[in-house]
Amino acid sequence: MSTLPKIERLPDARVVCRVTFEPEKVKRSETDAIARLAQEVKLPGFRPGKAPAEMVREHVKEEAILEEIVRNLLPETFSSLLKEHNIKPIIHPKVELEFRNPLTLKITFVEKPEVTVKGIDKINIEKKKAAFDQKDVDRMEQYFLDQHRTYAPIDRASKAGDRVHLDFHGVDEAGKEIQGTRSVDYPVILGSKTLIPGFEDALVELRPGEQKFFKINFPEKYHEKSLSGAPVTFHATVKKVEEVHTPELSDEFAKKHFGVANRTELRKQIEERMQAEEDRIEQSRREQLLFEAIREKTQVKIAPELLEEEEHAVMQQFDEQLKSQGLTAQEWLKQSKKDPVELRKEMQERAEKRIRLRLGLEKVVEEKGKRLTDADMEQVIKEYLQSVPEEQRLEAASKFQKGSELYERLHWQTEVQRTIEHMLSQ
Repeated sequence: MSTLPKIERLPDARVVCRVTFEPEKVKRSETDAIARLAQEVKLPGFRPGKAPAEMVREHVKEEAILEEIVRNLLPETFSSLLKEHNIKPIIHPKVELEFRNPLTLKITFVEKPEVTVKGIDKINIEKKKAAFDQKDVDRMEQYFLDQHRTYAPIDRASKAGDRVHLDFHGVDEAGKEIQGTRSVDYPVILGSKTLIPGFEDALVELRPGEQKFFKINFPEKYHEKSLSGAPVTFHATVKKVEEVHTPELSDEFAKKHFGVANRTELRKQIEERMQAEEDRIEQSRREQLLFEAIREKTQVKIAPELLEEEEHAVMQQFDEQLKSQGLTAQEWLKQSKKDPVELRKEMQERAEKRIRLRLGLEKVVEEKGKRLTDADMEQVIKEYLQSVPEEQRLEAASKFQKGSELYERLHWQTEVQRTIEHMLSQ
């Protein structure tokens, strides 16, 4: 750097540095830049990297050369600025070209901002008693019995409680088939209320091979809004009628299918599992409310560069989620009836909430948290490795050396978890 950089510290934890480089330094960087770019330029009569600099310059855009010059200058520049001005960035700096001659860059670093969480001690998340009644247990027992039903084909007219296999499709008032209503060899137990109201009732008293047309309306609160309350005429053909045999919940059934002594023991296990699930749901509910309370009470000025980087991460996760569902962003926008501006706003809001919560959690852990000692972390890592297959533990353990990325991530996650548990236990 030819002149002392101009350093400006802004209230939102940004450090703006303006750096002007000596012409000689820029010239050396330009020579290195052209030498590297020469490796990518194919010129007749020259092997890669052997063409004269003047010829390379003629075949490479000026913007590409300038970009490479800046890239060459940045590592040393970053190192010097961080060391001499005690800058501690939390994300990659933003680099902007201010002047080409003399070459002047504006480099914006974002440090960890000042964070306050007002009223931490006043956060109190009500705990509800996780409960269920015996009817819930009865329904779970019935579910287990239903999983072990048997079916026997029978040559008679169908009745409630039978299972029928049918082909069907629905048409609108103009006789046009309604998309998504066609199904082949569909099994349904009559009276199970699996299909829309009125459908299963219309299938009673039909023999295998019989057809029936019947008109009903889609429910007013149907999941496909375009069909809510709409009239539809179904064309159905019964292919098979089966009697349904449901076993009794006996001691023998409990022992055979669940490995317990008797039905009393099975019911006890069902109650314990349901209680554990209710407890898990209640714990999750309280954690979410606690996170929301911390985020709302967190006061911080978020630098635009920090928000932009988080927004990019949120958008990447969103794209990956869509890919897992076999959708493109354009298809999702069409289905959700949103435009790109609305999507961008949602991503920005989500990014802002994530940053605020993350910084708020850090502050809560710092002030009220259950901090971990090295001995604590040794035990945490030991417990974690127990979940790893034995043949992989040695390799996994080597990745949890103190100071490694995995060590620090597990350290942070454990401190947050223990802090949350402590706050919810009060």
